[in-house]
Amino acid sequence: MSAPPWGHKPPPVDDVATYWTSKPPAISPRCNYWIMRHHNGTWRANRWLRRDGYHTAAERLGVWIWEYLHLIRPLFDEDDGLN
Repeated sequence: MSAPPWGHKPPPVDDVATYWTSKPPAISPRCNYWIMRHHNGTWRANRWLRRDGYHTAAERLGVWIWEYLHLIRPLFDEDDGLN
């Protein structure tokens, strides 16, 4: 199977709640993947991610909750003109 233009999705983090209130020592490869896709214009949040709570959204994306709240969710708000 050939890779899509943006590459294969890295595996999800083991437990999304591991880094909930504190910043992880390094950003997960999966989080970097979503941020890169967003910056390249090949991914935007769908209605499910926008409606989900932060825990469910982090699980859907395969990132730690801290990453979702502080790195990914602000991208959605930026798209909506809330920043």
